[in-house]
Amino acid sequence: MRSILKAQDALTWVGFLSGTTALGAIVLIYAYEVISRYMFGAPTMWASDFVSFLLLISVFATAPWLTREGGHVAVTILPDMVPALRKAILRVGFLVAAGVCLWATWICAGENFYLFQRGTSTLTTIRIPKWILSTFITYGLLNSGLYFIRLTFAPFETEMQNA
Repeated sequence: MRSILKAQDALTWVGFLSGTTALGAIVLIYAYEVISRYMFGAPTMWASDFVSFLLLISVFATAPWLTREGGHVAVTILPDMVPALRKAILRVGFLVAAGVCLWATWICAGENFYLFQRGTSTLTTIRIPKWILSTFITYGLLNSGLYFIRLTFAPFETEMQNA
């Protein structure tokens, strides 16, 4: 089991690096667009498309890493008000979050298959198959859901560091 968890952590690290690279590329593309538009009077036709694609990739490629590290949004009013049940409330919250992520993964996976079958592409200047982009959504939701399961059953000390 440890090797599977380590493989998940390694895949998540690669996703995090991909997401941060995508953010860097967004900065470079916008800088190029501004220079091209205002210094040379030649705006690009592709910059906006690529920025939107890269933004989607950056969000869903980094989401599992943030979930693993406890960087997700956590509203802890109820656990703070009932300290005796804090552990149980947090674990139930993690389990509900896992269920929602995995349910959304199921829906997205079906949509990926549908988009692939139909050959649907984006309605942008640079057209790419939509299933490529929606695969990142599916990956982010699936891997985040698996991390929420890990948080649900983690020893409480680890859970407190990540909550």
